[in-house]
Amino acid sequence: MWYATRASGYTALVLLSASVVLGVLTSSRESRREWPRFVVQSLHRNLSLLVGVFLVIHILTSVIDPFAKLNVLDAFVPFIATYRPLWLGLGVVGFELLIAITATSLMRHRLGWRSWRFVHLFAYASWPVAVIHGLGTGSDTKLIWALLLTALCVLAVVAAVVWRLAHAGPRFNAFRLIGIAGSVAATGALVAWMAVGPLQHGWAKAAGTPADLLAGIGASRSTSPAPATALAAGLNDQLAGRLVQSATSATATLTDTRDSALQLVIVANSNGTGTLTVTRSGALVCEATATLGNTAVTAHCGTTLATIQVLNQGNGSISGTLTTQKVVA
Repeated sequence: MWYATRASGYTALVLLSASVVLGVLTSSRESRREWPRFVVQSLHRNLSLLVGVFLVIHILTSVIDPFAKLNVLDAFVPFIATYRPLWLGLGVVGFELLIAITATSLMRHRLGWRSWRFVHLFAYASWPVAVIHGLGTGSDTKLIWALLLTALCVLAVVAAVVWRLAHAGPRFNAFRLIGIAGSVAATGALVAWMAVGPLQHGWAKAAGTPADLLAGIGASRSTSPAPATALAAGLNDQLAGRLVQSATSATATLTDTRDSALQLVIVANSNGTGTLTVTRSGALVCEATATLGNTAVTAHCGTTLATIQVLNQGNGSISGTLTTQKVVA
C-alpha cells in the first residue's frame, strides 16, 4: 500500500505539471498546423482528468495504509491530521482546489467564460501547493530519483511561464519583467527551503511526524521503543540509502524511513561473503555475518532474524524493506 501511495502521488504531480504547462502554452491562443488548438485543449482536459484519478488513488491508499493513521476526515479537512499536519494539509488544499476547478469546468456553459476563467486560475495555485506538499510529506524526498523528478516538473512549469511572459504583448512589459523575476525568485526560494528543510537530517521530526512513528513503533508493536542493544522483532519497515561499489566490495548504507535513528550497513565482498552492521543513533546494535542473495540479505542479529530486500534505484540510490522475526531456539 505504501508503494501505491508513493507511485500515485508522483504520477499525479507529473500529470498536473504537464497539464499546467499545456494550459500556460495554450493561453496565448496561438495554433500550429502540427498541433491544432482543439487537439492541445483535448489533451489538456484528458490530463486533468487523469490527475483526478491518480489523486483519488493517492488519497485512498494513504487512508487505508495504517502507517500514518489517517482517517477520511483528514483527507478533506486540512491541517487536522496528526501526521505532518501542515504539509499534509497543503495536499488537502491542493486537492480541493482541483475539485473546484473540475466542478466549474463541468458547468462552464452555465457559469460563463469570465467566471470559469477566474476559478480556473486556481489550477496554477494548486500546482505549487502540490509540489510543496510532496516535498514536505514525502518519504522519498531525499532520494535522487525523487529530486530529479520534482526538479523536472518545476523546471518545465517555470520554463513555460517564462516563455509565455516573454511572448506577451508590448502592453505587458512591466508585468512581463515582474512575472519572470518572480518565477526565478520563487524557484530559488524553493531550493533554499529544501536545503534548510526537507533535505536536512531530522526533518521527519520537524515536519510533525508523531513520536511513536519516529521511534519506529507501528500499531501492532510495543508502546516503548526497542533498546539500542537489541533489534526488535516484528518490523516491516521501508529503507532508503546509498550504494558505494569498489573493485573488491559493495557497501549499502540504509536508513529506516520510520525510525531514522536505525541504520543498517551491508558489506558484500567479491568472494561472496558479507556482513550486516546495525546501529541506532550511532550505538552498535549488532554486527553479524550475512547471507547474500540476488536481492535479499539475511543475518542473525542476536535472537532476531533480519531480512533485507534491496532494490537498486540507479545513480547510487537504493531502497529496500527490513523485516525481522524472533528466532525460536
